[in-house]
This record gives sequence, C-alpha cells and structure tokens, in this order.
Amino acid sequence: MTKTLILLSSIIAFTACSPTKQKAEQVSTIDSTLQVKVDSILQNKLSELDATIGQVIVMEVQTGEIKASVGSDSILQESGLVRIASLLAVLETKAVKLSDTIDVGDGILAIGKDTLCDHNWHRGGYGKITVEQGFALSSNIANYKVVRKAFDNEQAFAEALAKYGYQAKDTSLVYNPLGYGILTTPLQNLIFINSIAKSNTTIKQALEYSVSDRLAKPAQSDKVKVAGTTGTNQLPNGEYAVEFCGYFPADNPKYSIIVSINKKGLPASGGLMAGDVFRQIVDLMNER
Repeated sequence: MTKTLILLSSIIAFTACSPTKQKAEQVSTIDSTLQVKVDSILQNKLSELDATIGQVIVMEVQTGEIKASVGSDSILQESGLVRIASLLAVLETKAVKLSDTIDVGDGILAIGKDTLCDHNWHRGGYGKITVEQGFALSSNIANYKVVRKAFDNEQAFAEALAKYGYQAKDTSLVYNPLGYGILTTPLQNLIFINSIAKSNTTIKQALEYSVSDRLAKPAQSDKVKVAGTTGTNQLPNGEYAVEFCGYFPADNPKYSIIVSINKKGLPASGGLMAGDVFRQIVDLMNER
C-alpha cells in the first residue's frame, strides 16, 4: 500500500525504621506554585485549540527532578520528537556532519511503494540545504536521506535507536526516523533531551538553530536563549500530536520542558502550538 506523509515525579528515599527494617517514603519534588501556573497555561491552550489531551513536564536538568507535571499522564503514542534521536544516531556514526549538503528536491520523494513529502512540497520544496537546516525545517526527505547515508539497513538503525531507549516495533528506514512505528511517552522524550542538555554533543547546535531561525522559532523567548525542536505526527486515530521539547538557558541548561498536545484536524504545528506553551512557561520561570 502506498503511504504518503505530510508531515513526579517523586524520588523514592529509603530510610531506616529499625536495624532490620526499611521503609520507602515518597518525597515530592513538585513546585506547587509552578505546577498551578503551568496547568493554567496548558489548559488555556487546550481550550484554544479544542484539543483532546495534553501534557507538560518541567524537569531540572542536573538532578532530573520534576518540578511540574500537568495534564494527562497516560499518553503513549508515536512522536515526531524521535527525529532528535534519529539525527543523533546519524551524527554519532561520523558519516554525516551538520554542515553537509543534502538535496531534498521539490519536496516529494518516491521510495519504492512509499512516498515522502515535505510540508512545503506544494511550494516546490527546499532544494539543496544543509543537514542542520533539514532538521530545523522538519524535512522528512532530509531525515530519510541522512539516515540512509549513515546506516546500511533498517536493523542497524533500529539498534542505534534502541541504545537511546526507543524500540521500533516495525523497523523501517523510511518511517522510523520520523517517529512512526515507535511508541513513546512525553516523559521518555523529555529524559532523552535532558541527557542532551547535559552533554557536549554537536546536536545541541542544531537544537539552538531550530529555535533561532526555523520552525521552532515560536518557542523563542526574549528573556533567555532556548534550544529545542518540534514534532508533528498524525496518529492512527486521525488526530495530530503537536509537540515541543527543549531546554534553557541554551548555553547553561537548568531546566528542560516538554509540551505534548493531541488535537483534531488541521492546522497542526508543533512550533506554533506546543512551542507557544513552552515559551510562556520559560517566560514565567524567568520572572520568578
């Protein structure tokens, strides 16, 4: 069949109750004031978009402690944010650099029985762009081409994703790089980008670029430099998952945030919708 794509926590502390017995106590890391305000921001956006479900989690980068978690905690679905792991896996092979040029043509690419389309295919596509630009522009074709260049087969790519905790139930070099065929949660995606925030990997450059000049620009704050990326996927039930995941300050990360929203119908934009929630929370936290 031809497919066309357009694409708290708590810490468990064990304290001794007696020389022979230990008791588990839950110690909340939630900031109650922040929790209430973040919930208000999310609920306002869900109402504005007539969305069906959403979740926001705020995490402290160095400790991994969750400072706010609002909305549904039962989201388990495919996510466009897996693109981050796809690009990281590619860069770690050393076969591709962010500065490499890739030709995405007119925005339509036939691959056997499948067809990949970039979101601007009706405007003639992006033509020749860098790998970094392809990531920031959420180019499905660029994503596929760099993965295909770095990995000989779908199994090798699936194993690379598995190292980051992403398990592909149906392996595919066409769809796995975009997040299809991989079930994940907002918390899992946040933990992954939080690990990037603490690292010195070159992908951080692409995450900063995405917010400064491309589709993730709506997440940009005038109070502090941020880094992150968007994700927009159509789900099996026809709804769209619009997401943004990032951290701030970009040069010395202290907090990471994920915003995940499911909505019916178009328009659907991770940058414009989830990115706006991210920006509001960043601004709020920098006023405190």
